[in-house]
Amino acid sequence: MGLDMYLTGEKYFHGVKRKRGDKKGERYDLGYWRKHPNLHGFIVKEFAGGEDECQPIYLDKERMERIIAAVEAEQLPHTTGFFFGASDGSEKEEDLAIFREAIAWLEEEEEGVWRSVVYQASW
Repeated sequence: MGLDMYLTGEKYFHGVKRKRGDKKGERYDLGYWRKHPNLHGFIVKEFAGGEDECQPIYLDKERMERIIAAVEAEQLPHTTGFFFGASDGSEKEEDLAIFREAIAWLEEEEEGVWRSVVYQASW
């Protein structure tokens, strides 16, 4: 038990001739955190209206840039929860790398492909 946090990339294929039975989309693991409640609290507060129901939260480039800015400025709110653990600040470089790589992945150009990034937590 505890707070598990996932950043997933989703690719949807449109306007591209595909074989019958081919998938219409693909999912990619872009990031994972275990018990980093302050990052979770920031994302829920800023992009889900404070509603924390383990729902998918879509993150575009601008939202991820806001997350990066908050991490760099050490402005993630102290967040607690049942079995959430505690953020200790050692996550900063990993946070920055994951979100920068996710932005780069999101911006990759591929004909007939639409991309999105989703954050979702589980506990």
